[in-house]
Amino acid sequence: MLGYFPVPYQDELLYSMVARYAQHTGLAGNQKAIVREVFSSSTAVAVPDLPSHLNSLVNNIQFVWPTTVMELINSFTLAPIYLPFLSQQQAMKTILSMRSDSGGDIHTRSGIAASAVKQQEYFRYCPQCLREQLGIFGECYWQRIHQLPALVFCGKHSCFLEYSTISFHPKKKHLFIVANESKLNADIRQVELKGFERALHDRYEQLLKASQSEGLGFNRWTLFYRNLAVELGLMKKTRICHQEIHRLLKRTWAGTTFENQFNYSENNYWLTNLFRKHRKSFHPLRHLLVVTALVPELSVTKLLEKVRSLPDRILVPSYSSKKVTVRDDVAEYRSSWVRMLRRHPSAGVKELRSIESGGAIYSWLYRNDKSWLMSNRPKRKVNSQSHYAVNYRDWDAKNVTHLESVYEVMANVRNRPRLTRTRIIKELPRSNSVEKHLSDLPATSQWLTDHEESVEDFQLRRLRIAYEQIKSNNHEVKRWRLLRVANIREELVTPKIETEIAALEQRNG
Repeated sequence: MLGYFPVPYQDELLYSMVARYAQHTGLAGNQKAIVREVFSSSTAVAVPDLPSHLNSLVNNIQFVWPTTVMELINSFTLAPIYLPFLSQQQAMKTILSMRSDSGGDIHTRSGIAASAVKQQEYFRYCPQCLREQLGIFGECYWQRIHQLPALVFCGKHSCFLEYSTISFHPKKKHLFIVANESKLNADIRQVELKGFERALHDRYEQLLKASQSEGLGFNRWTLFYRNLAVELGLMKKTRICHQEIHRLLKRTWAGTTFENQFNYSENNYWLTNLFRKHRKSFHPLRHLLVVTALVPELSVTKLLEKVRSLPDRILVPSYSSKKVTVRDDVAEYRSSWVRMLRRHPSAGVKELRSIESGGAIYSWLYRNDKSWLMSNRPKRKVNSQSHYAVNYRDWDAKNVTHLESVYEVMANVRNRPRLTRTRIIKELPRSNSVEKHLSDLPATSQWLTDHEESVEDFQLRRLRIAYEQIKSNNHEVKRWRLLRVANIREELVTPKIETEIAALEQRNG
């Protein structure tokens, strides 16, 4: 039980309060002592955004500050910006992890670890805000609003936030560092904020103060965005106009500090997925970018109320099981079907269904008297007739003519592959069919036999090319050099190749 704990400042991080406690009590240099006193644990980690061990902390400070775990979560952590966009189960487990002494899974449960919107590496601050804090309180503190992901400016003073030298997730996991150690003499860099930037900043701040600790669930958010597309006329029949939404958002945020959030990716674009069925949570910034641009009049409070009013699960319509059992109806539909069969004895099911009232009769019987219908439908017709009669003689002649016209060009390509039967056939139109019907194409088959290149013939050709290459490089023509340049292994040398090598060496002499 602690006898002292600092009074929290407006919008202060819990991390900052613990850091001020360490400084006020002289324990700033003893990391383990801080976490043992405050959290009753030697393993508690200094996490700025979603801390754990909150049950222990509340128990330890009850004497000086009778607060609750939910008050700490809602007012002094960044949890409020994430919880509304999670499923009910995700939000509940995130809060349980923050309460408990095992919070290693918090950032995974809340979707922060997998999000493309990354947290900053260092604490951020507004130089003007810090100077005001120092003048009023005599010390500085870390504000929640300055640590919101991707928000790089201070809305109060219209200036850029500056990065401190203090890591947001330090390697020294038990170290709490006060804001006083920031560089307070940083220049104030003014920024001219657009209307939508200010509006998004205000919504971010409203979300931070909304105290919505319940996850609204994926189905509600799915319905909200689908309804939004309908209300804004961004639907074409039943399809959402994703490209039009992208153009609207891109145009709205062009020239702002958020324009890089709309880099289109065809395979996995977050804006397209946001207007589809939600299977995962989306970063709060992305929700705010869309809502601020498309419905600027909608505050965060109204937004959450609107989403909360939607059903939290898919409503399955309950169909009444009225099964038609009136024999007169069954008999009438059967008679109609039989009359159709008699009038069109050669028609199949597809043709019968295309006849006037035929489709309705078939559908009724299929739903209510299927077994009888299956026994009294036309037999499936097997079309044994070929789609066309193949003129093999004409095809054979055309193949030979085509091969004669392309062979010379193929054979004279310098670095060509071996002209195998398969390689030559690939030059023919409908080459796959030719391979299957070679027995029906005797002239084509004979031409291939006469012109296909054996391995030995191909090696002889490579030897002649190697000879020309060696001569052009002014090297002496030797047997070993011919074999190396022609890429012929010694064990593959045949008498015919040996004779060719001797002739080439003699020609060189």
